[in-house]
Amino acid sequence: MMFFKNIPAIAVILIDKDVLKLEPRSLEDADLLELRVDMFEDLSRTEEIFLIAKKKFRLPLLCTVRSPKEGGKKEIKNRLEIYKRVLSYCELFDIEIFSEEAEKLREITKNRGIKLIASYHRFDITPSVEELDRIFKEGKKLNADIIKIATMVNVREDLEKLLIFTLKYKEENIIVVGMGEKGIPSRIINPLFGSLITYAALNTISAPGQIYLQDIVNIFKIFGLRK
Repeated sequence: MMFFKNIPAIAVILIDKDVLKLEPRSLEDADLLELRVDMFEDLSRTEEIFLIAKKKFRLPLLCTVRSPKEGGKKEIKNRLEIYKRVLSYCELFDIEIFSEEAEKLREITKNRGIKLIASYHRFDITPSVEELDRIFKEGKKLNADIIKIATMVNVREDLEKLLIFTLKYKEENIIVVGMGEKGIPSRIINPLFGSLITYAALNTISAPGQIYLQDIVNIFKIFGLRK
């Protein structure tokens, strides 16, 4: 993952109107940008938005066209076509482990040198560590470069499960996120112990419990993860 300025990296989530309105200096502390195409207001300009983002912000781009089954904001039936259209601008793609398009997208990314994040999102609970192990293994079957697990934290024990899971697979290129207000600590703690990326908001909140960019940067400075 040498194209990140820092590890753990901070990804900022943007939609199309953010790309058009934001000034480059507002993203100086970000390591990469996740463009959430399923949250775009105008899908007809998707390729143009990626081109603008690449030239304007000069940061690695992660394209995500999230399925509504795992938190996507709209149903997009031709997801693979969208990914293909933005190949030239991206360093990473994200797709759900259990999606029907995942294997095809893996082949596309392999041929173009794009890293694939195979992800799993659970918005009601955090499963057992054993269940998370099973999901991780399914992601590995795709030969994904990074496995992302994001689950809802309802009680303190959920944070413990996610930290145990992070420590178990910290050498395996993982992202582990606890969602919801009670999951906020995981967005700081798990990156300390091996989670590659934490997700920050600037204008757009894409998941419950997301922290704003400057707050994460300030906390990372306290822990010595940023200068």
